[in-house]
Amino acid sequence: MGSRRRKTSARPMKKTAMVDGRCPKCTTIVKFKVSGPVGDEIYECTGCMSKFHINDL
Repeated sequence: MGSRRRKTSARPMKKTAMVDGRCPKCTTIVKFKVSGPVGDEIYECTGCMSKFHINDL
């Protein structure tokens, strides 16, 4: 008998862009999740879960 091939998922997994920085709300150095269109990105703090626009930082 031949070996069975493992099927990959139908959709490729989307990687979340992560950026290190200091959160203005919780004042700790954390990783930010980056989302939104280029030039108007929204950063989400992984520590306090607050969201900031790129111009607010």
